[in-house]
Formats: sequence, structure tokens, C-alpha cells
Amino acid sequence: MPAVTAQDHGTTDSASTSRAAQLTGDQKVIFRSAPVLRTAISLSVLLVASSLFGWYMLDASIRAKFTGLQIATLAFFVLFMVGMMLSIGLSTIVADARGLTVRNTVSTKFHPWSEVEGVTFGSGDAWPYLVLRPSADHPEGNNRMMLGIQRVEGDAAVERVRRLRDLVRLHAPATAE
Repeated sequence: MPAVTAQDHGTTDSASTSRAAQLTGDQKVIFRSAPVLRTAISLSVLLVASSLFGWYMLDASIRAKFTGLQIATLAFFVLFMVGMMLSIGLSTIVADARGLTVRNTVSTKFHPWSEVEGVTFGSGDAWPYLVLRPSADHPEGNNRMMLGIQRVEGDAAVERVRRLRDLVRLHAPATAE
């Protein structure tokens, strides 16, 4: 499987231009990992079904010994696990004319193009990282994982990272070298 490694600040070539065009107005490019979302949904359905099956397989006399609080606690943990799986599956990266919005599980953070330096996706990384420019809070720069693209997607993930890098090249301000 080909690996996209170090961040790439090269010039835009014709292939890059065909993968990404300057975003204007309300145009958006959304990256979401379909295999991870399908897996999260499948596992959530399996978890709920097996929990209900296990509950109803208990003898009625044993189920009667559970208190309302105990049942609520069991339901809470099942729903918590379903929520976590779905929140990972619904992680997204949205590129628009203003910048990148990265939604990882329950946190969403907007990064204007002026904060974005590049994208890394090493051969051993499960997902790409957004490389942010140094700031007052982080003088050495900062990296932010982007769960909306996953290595499990194979070549499609590599192509999505290339497209995201092209968008960064087109929109982020040039760095002084």
C-alpha cells in the first residue's frame, strides 16, 4: 500500500488542480470515513441486539431481582458505547473557503486557512494530522488528528489526503522560507 508521508509544500501541478479547485462562497468538501461509519453502525446494532438477547435469555426470576437503578446503569453503559462508536464513525473534515472544520468524536474545532501549515500522513499513522502554524499558545506549532480519514480506507485514504493537501496549498498563505 503506498504511503503518503511528510508534508508537501510543493507547487500545484495539473494533477493537483484536477483534484482540488479554489473553494468559494458556500462550496464545501467533506471527508468522512465510510468504512469506519459502517463498522460503527454494525457494531452498535450488534451490541444492542446482543444486550437485549442476553437480557431476555435470563430467567424471569433473575430479571426480577434487578433494581431500576441497575437496569438504568446497564442501559447507560450500552448507550455510552454506542455513542462513542457512532461519534468516531461520524468524525468529519470539512473544507470551505474560510478554512477547515475538524470534528473528532465529540469535539469540533475550526481552523482558518491562516492557521494551517500542512497535512501529514505517515506510513504507520492510522489517520492524518493537521499541522498548525506556530502561535502564541503553541510557539512550536501543533498537530491535530483528523479521524475523518482513516488508513483502513487504503488507497482512497491516500487520495483524500492528497486532495486535502491540494486544498491547503490553494488556500493557506505561503510561508516565508
